[in-house]
Amino acid sequence: MSTDRDTTRIVRSWLRTDEHESADRVLGAVLDRLDTTPQRRATWWRARRTPTMNKFLTIGLGAAAVIVVLIVGVQLLGSPSGVGGPGAESTPTPEASTAEPTAEPTAEPTPEATPVGGLEPGPYVIWEYPDVGPITVTIAGPGWDLDDGILFARGEDDTGMLVFAGDLLVYGDPCRWSTTMPDTPATTVDELVAALGSQPSRDASEPVDITVAGYAGKAITLHVPDDAVFSECDQDKFATLADPADPDFPESPSRYHQGPGQIDEFWVVDVDGVPVAFDLTYWNETPQDVIDDMHAIVESATFGE
Repeated sequence: MSTDRDTTRIVRSWLRTDEHESADRVLGAVLDRLDTTPQRRATWWRARRTPTMNKFLTIGLGAAAVIVVLIVGVQLLGSPSGVGGPGAESTPTPEASTAEPTAEPTAEPTPEATPVGGLEPGPYVIWEYPDVGPITVTIAGPGWDLDDGILFARGEDDTGMLVFAGDLLVYGDPCRWSTTMPDTPATTVDELVAALGSQPSRDASEPVDITVAGYAGKAITLHVPDDAVFSECDQDKFATLADPADPDFPESPSRYHQGPGQIDEFWVVDVDGVPVAFDLTYWNETPQDVIDDMHAIVESATFGE
């Protein structure tokens, strides 16, 4: 986002004259609308971007730049009625009226429109792994966004669903994660669930049997302690696991948490010998209908189709 902010500063510098104050306001409004995606999303998981995702990101940034240039251009050049060229004749200016100006009525402020968006109901590929293929889920209703393979509940802080697949490393201690990484990853559903359940301070539930798209697995629920002090943990992070495919591995965790009291439901299934873990994360105060939606989304998952 640093490049975008530098560009914004440059554009605004062109507009810092009295006659272009309205253009500055328009530009600000457009930039505010373009930046509605919560930036906290990057703190959930250092997602591995595929070439397709990079392409979509490039297209999105390019489109945003075009919109800004068009709006600024219109404001700087004026309306079509003022279009002219070097040989164009100028329109005579009418004589100034000597009558006292009549005060225009003050317009009532227009309420700012509420931003709209989110996923339309339907199937979405949330990620694709070499050994699993595309992982597709169905969104049944409104209220969800998808960003870098992470589903987010709109209006709910740090609530949504992540997905991991393959060999994963569960830290022996979520606070002292940098020195408690196991020597070997968990390669099966049972190994992964057992490692998650043995993390200290997580108040893990008993695993239960589940089935997703005909593939058997287990689910387990973990908690971040209400009295956890993140500043006392390695890099101020309370973390669950590392993914060796993460570009920041092993220096940074692949899944770390956003605050005390956060809850994680891990649904782990064996897809042709590959453990696939859905991480449903929410809080005690998260509305039950949002949690029910997440359960339905996981239960709708298909693999390699």
